[in-house]
Amino acid sequence: MDTSVNTTVTSPKISVLIPVYNDIDRIEACLSSLEKQSMSRDTYEIIVIDNGSTDGTYELLKQITAPSANVGFTVTQCLTPGSYAARNHGLTLMNGQYAAFTDSDCIVSAQWLTALLEVIESQPNAVAGDVIVAGKMTFFPDPNKHTEQSAIDFENLFSMKQDQNAQNGKCITANFFCSMALLQKYNGFDQKLKSGGDVELSTRVVKGGGQVIYCEKALVTHPSRNVSELLIKRQRIIGGTWDAQLATSGAGAKLHFCWRLLKMFLGRSKKVLTSPSLSTQRRIQLVYLLLQIMTISLAELIKLMWGKEANRV
Repeated sequence: MDTSVNTTVTSPKISVLIPVYNDIDRIEACLSSLEKQSMSRDTYEIIVIDNGSTDGTYELLKQITAPSANVGFTVTQCLTPGSYAARNHGLTLMNGQYAAFTDSDCIVSAQWLTALLEVIESQPNAVAGDVIVAGKMTFFPDPNKHTEQSAIDFENLFSMKQDQNAQNGKCITANFFCSMALLQKYNGFDQKLKSGGDVELSTRVVKGGGQVIYCEKALVTHPSRNVSELLIKRQRIIGGTWDAQLATSGAGAKLHFCWRLLKMFLGRSKKVLTSPSLSTQRRIQLVYLLLQIMTISLAELIKLMWGKEANRV
């Protein structure tokens, strides 16, 4: 079941798509930042796709949509579980030439859309071609929760490194920009995936001859997750990898994945232990968090092998 309420703008240049699930406390701040873009409001539309929230998020969004002044703002509901299913549903409603993706807990900078558009339109054949722009991500403390220092240190050292992602031909949907033509060519996101659908799509694009370009000026900030949230996120990542690669693979591929988890733990631990910006106590705490992440990754993998369904995003 999919429903929508909308007040459209005429031929917007950009469609901003935001999936949301049980995020009533943060979605308004995200939308507020989107209303403060440096480009004219009639050049972009905002499409929010509720993915079956049970905390009142959808009802709140419908109230926001109600005033006639909210031109170019669409609220829709997609009850197929998963953020990539929600994003794909949003694609069916968009009117823009380009699609900009972010998340409901993010705050976008005033120059976000302007910077993304400048980069993509500077590329040859950007409208019809295979170009993804990966914008910069940074973190801010969430005032609504307690966040451990080890979690903040983890985020700053390892999370959402879009410059590195772009170098490796990947991009995350917290700050992802491309043409509608590209999304149509590659049939959008693989909505069977619970996590990693953004990386899967960008990898497909690069394998098809496209490219991912990093944009420093297109800044999006994300609230720092705490330890519990990092561990839950890790479970979802393992589930996404399982659905995309490992479920139909043999024992050799699964063992190789375990080896990669160990290598990641060792490599990150080395980076932590040699980091000049961390005190000895913070290094120890962060290595312990890395050990927790590796342990929960292996435990989740074993559960999936025994028939557990991957966690939803």
